[in-house]
Amino acid sequence: MGIKAIKMGVGRRIGVLVSTAVVVAVVCVAGLLAGYQASQNAALKRSTIEGTAYVFASAVADHMEDRQIYEIQSVLRSVERVPGVISVSVYDSNRRQIATLGQRAVLKQREVSTDPGFWEMMRTASIPVSVNIIKAGQPVGTLVLVTDITDLRTRFFNTLSVVFAASLVAAALGFILSVPLQRAIANPIRKLTASMLRIKENREYDTDLAAESDDETGVMVDAFNSLISDIRFRDHSLQRLAYFDPLTGLPNRTNFQRTLQEKLEASGKEGKNLGVVLFNIDAFHTFNDALGHSIGDAVLMNVAAIVKEEANDAILVARVGGDEFAVIVEEDGTGKPTEHLIARVQSAFYKPVLILDVELHVTISAGATIMPRDSDSVGDAMRHIDLASNAAKKQGAGRAAFFTPDMDDVVKRETELSQALRTAISNNELEVHYQPLYHVSTGKVTGFEALLRWTHPVSGPIPPSIFIPIAERNGLINGIGEWVMEESCRQAKAWIDEGFEPRSVAVNVSPAQMLQSGFVRKVGQCLQRTGLSPDLLCIELTESLFLGRSLASVRSVLDEVRALGVALALDDFGTGYSSLAYLSQLPFDKLKIDQSFVNGAHTSARRREMLRSIIDMAHSLGMRVVAEGAEDEGEVALLKALRADEIQGFFLSRPQKPEHIASSIAKIEAGTIKASA
Repeated sequence: MGIKAIKMGVGRRIGVLVSTAVVVAVVCVAGLLAGYQASQNAALKRSTIEGTAYVFASAVADHMEDRQIYEIQSVLRSVERVPGVISVSVYDSNRRQIATLGQRAVLKQREVSTDPGFWEMMRTASIPVSVNIIKAGQPVGTLVLVTDITDLRTRFFNTLSVVFAASLVAAALGFILSVPLQRAIANPIRKLTASMLRIKENREYDTDLAAESDDETGVMVDAFNSLISDIRFRDHSLQRLAYFDPLTGLPNRTNFQRTLQEKLEASGKEGKNLGVVLFNIDAFHTFNDALGHSIGDAVLMNVAAIVKEEANDAILVARVGGDEFAVIVEEDGTGKPTEHLIARVQSAFYKPVLILDVELHVTISAGATIMPRDSDSVGDAMRHIDLASNAAKKQGAGRAAFFTPDMDDVVKRETELSQALRTAISNNELEVHYQPLYHVSTGKVTGFEALLRWTHPVSGPIPPSIFIPIAERNGLINGIGEWVMEESCRQAKAWIDEGFEPRSVAVNVSPAQMLQSGFVRKVGQCLQRTGLSPDLLCIELTESLFLGRSLASVRSVLDEVRALGVALALDDFGTGYSSLAYLSQLPFDKLKIDQSFVNGAHTSARRREMLRSIIDMAHSLGMRVVAEGAEDEGEVALLKALRADEIQGFFLSRPQKPEHIASSIAKIEAGTIKASA
């Protein structure tokens, strides 16, 4: 059972203790009494023998002076008439034996001079008595009389035997009479032991013992019950912490994965399917940022309650992340039950959620997978619903998507590119190409846009539209952006040093790079290191910079950049979150019209009028206009007619490596463009 076996139980030990105590008590008391009685009898016997010894000493005293041995021997023969005498001996004043009679003809010296103790008398079964022989008031010798006390010794040892036998009987009676005591003490301990073993093996804390008495064992049982109650409460608390979310009360991620594994194993045996859904609150961070974390927690609790209510026929509803809720539902393999569940839950959020008399509009996206159709492991299922949820979010708020294998391929491809991009940075595989900006009124190339290019050693050229988002998601964009700015400024200054006229260079900066701490300081340091004049650097920003941020916070950074003397351009205007507020309140110098407005504008009256309106509006706000994506002569002619300030596009020049820029400039400025104003 995992512990050392008990050799002797508490009850048996109590019985042995009681029996031993009885034996010791009886033997000690009765033995002392028997010894005392035997000692008294021996003392009485000794006293009697001493009287006899004095009689014989007096009889031989007259014969000692002349050492009349025959007369002395005759006197000693009379001792034979005294019962129990073993021997008698006479010694002179020099301790030399004169005469002796009896069984012990030769006595040891110590028997003459020393009075033996009780146990010595019992051992020898005799009492030696030594008295002085007196003549004329002076000792003239010693008489030693030895008496047999075998009868006394026999009675003493018989008494001891009876005492020992009585003690054994008393011990047996004591053991029998101690059984109730054994039970009273041992039973609670035995029950405690059994409960402890059961708790140790099964972790069951639901057993309460009943105290059978109010003595120490009863107190011990009560204390044990109190301890187990505390442990049970603590264990249940730990169980809830380990398997349940403390905010919503729903099962947590660990509980969800464990349940999913159990249901997956059971469904495999029964041939059933499972639907797994991940619900994610759209833009949940905005509730925390705008209203505080208390409101954010209230949103989570309300969402949890709604999801649980709408998915009441589900196997399990759990909170598996900060703003993520997962559901397991029985499936028939078609996906219809899962679709119906998603529809019920999402439709429940069509009406606003009321929190502290404030109506909040909440939407949730959903990603789903079917098991075992899509996967047969919990790990893959969790990954699949994450991928499906991300795919749904890309479609917009409140959307849903089922996992498809191509989602996995995209993620794997992105992961591979992410690793390859890190390698490309360290191996200097990245390059900066430059696309000329054609100034309409002067017919000159007045600047360039720096465009990052990556040629993979195996896959070949990777479009920026693919690897730039990967760099942004993986935190690489800041390092890459700083390198591009440094390289672009260095190259622009190198062209000037080579004798070319000064031309500006435009560098694209991501919102993550722009809003990082110390960005403006890094721009200033870059200009100092490269020696490029600030007015020759233009920083291009896309409209995604304003998403989820206040105009005041954005303007604060832009004003610092403008204070360096650097120009600012709003890139890809019209493709994102365009607002006149951006143009009227922020210090942009240029407006770059996205190529989607330029392509085919010379053949479409509607698009031509839109282009005219954008250019007129930018000019009215004091901004120069750069038109991107001019790919044929008709588009260039139209842009010149609409008074765009600068044109950029493949019709003029594709992005070139630095060593080819000189020939491109020469062709453009030599009048290769045939369009008329």
